[in-house]
Order: sequence, then structure tokens, then C-alpha cells
Amino acid sequence: MNHTTTCKNCDHQFKGAFCNHCGQVADTPRLNIHHIWKDLQNGIFNFDNGIFYTVRQLLTRPGHAIRDYLTGRRIRHFKPLSFVIVLATIYGLLYHFLIPGQLDVQAIHPSDQLLGVYEKVINWTVNNFAYATFIMIINTTISSYLIFKKQGYNIAEHLVLNTYYRCLVLLISILLFPVLYLFHSTGADSLEGYVPIFQLIDLILLYWCYSQFFNKLSRIRTLGLTLLTFLFMSVLNLIVAFIAGLIANTLL
Repeated sequence: MNHTTTCKNCDHQFKGAFCNHCGQVADTPRLNIHHIWKDLQNGIFNFDNGIFYTVRQLLTRPGHAIRDYLTGRRIRHFKPLSFVIVLATIYGLLYHFLIPGQLDVQAIHPSDQLLGVYEKVINWTVNNFAYATFIMIINTTISSYLIFKKQGYNIAEHLVLNTYYRCLVLLISILLFPVLYLFHSTGADSLEGYVPIFQLIDLILLYWCYSQFFNKLSRIRTLGLTLLTFLFMSVLNLIVAFIAGLIANTLL
């Protein structure tokens, strides 16, 4: 006969192996090294669950994997916000220690022409990729929600879509980091040549992801809507950067 257990997380009375109120397991022994190592194996090193599983899914079938997550198949995936923080931290550390000589990023002034503002934004993005990632997630979410609104996904689902998409961009950026380092080693002018390459990769990955995620649309229609999303996102990035520049100049 099952006995009643008091959940140590929410104090709910329940029977069985899991709390039916918050989902915590009934058996919560005192932590030791064995339990910590088991959690690491399950959450990080398990190829069928956790970080490595999510990495494999994003690198092979990003749009399908994200749609699976939104439809409820979530137990095996690493959470999107946690994942993007992990990847942005890894990329930031790599950039900080291996690319010490950064691009010359200048402040944005009201007198700057649009092309000059855009160049400064991209340079800042490359130098501050971790911070820029969260800005781009928000701007891409707004853009895709407005452009793909007829597909029936709400703003929260678009946020998850574009957070995982940014995880994909971060993964590719980490894998291509030797290329960035090679550009850096040949001089600052050469490093600036990495920026258009990065932009092109960003657009290609966005289309790859969206073409799988919005699989009820034709490839041509998805391409057109993806280009609109990318353009709208770029405009929002420019607006945010321009406002930030105005505020910085006012404070100075």
C-alpha cells in the first residue's frame, strides 16, 4: 500500500514516486558526489538528453526540432534561455581571450549616414556578441511574429523559436571561431572582412531554420518572408543602436 509523502518542494501531500502538484520526485536523498556526477551525465553528457542532444538536433534539423519542442516534446531538450546563456558565455570567453585586438567601434552620432551606422552596429555586434545576442533575439522575435503572424504562433512561441535559432547561430559561430581567429591574425582590416561573411551565414541559417519550422509554406514563400524578417530585424537593430547612441552622446 502506497504511503502518503509530503513534497519537500511545495509541501503538497501525495502518493507515488512524483508530486502531482509540482512534479518533484518523492525520493530526494542527501546530495553527494555520485548524485552530482549523475546529474551532469543526464543534463550535459547524455547524447539522448540535455545539451548534446539539443546541439545535435539544432545542427541537423533545427526547425523541426524547435517545432517538436513547441508541440510538447520538451523533456529531452535543454531549455532555450539557459542554452543561449551557456553558448553566449562560451563564445564571449573565446573572443575575450583569443581576439584581444578588437575592431575599432565608434559611437553613433546623429550626423552619421545610414551605411555608416549599419557598419558600426555590425562591428559592435561582432565585438559584443553575447550582449548583442539578447537584443537580436528580441528584435527577431518581433520581426518574425509580425511577418509570419498568419501561421498562428503566439509571441511566446516566436520567442522560443528565435532563442533556439540564436543558439544555432552561436553554435556555428563557435565552430567557425578558428576562421575568425585567422582573420584576426592577418590584421584588423582583414577582421572587418569577416563581418559580411557573418551576415551571410546569419541569413542562410535563418532561412534553413524557418523553412523547416514553417513547413506548410512553400520554399519560395518562406524565403521571401525570411528576407523580410531579416530586413525588419536589421532595421530594429539600427533603431536600437541609434537611440543608444543618442542617449550616450547626451550623457557625455
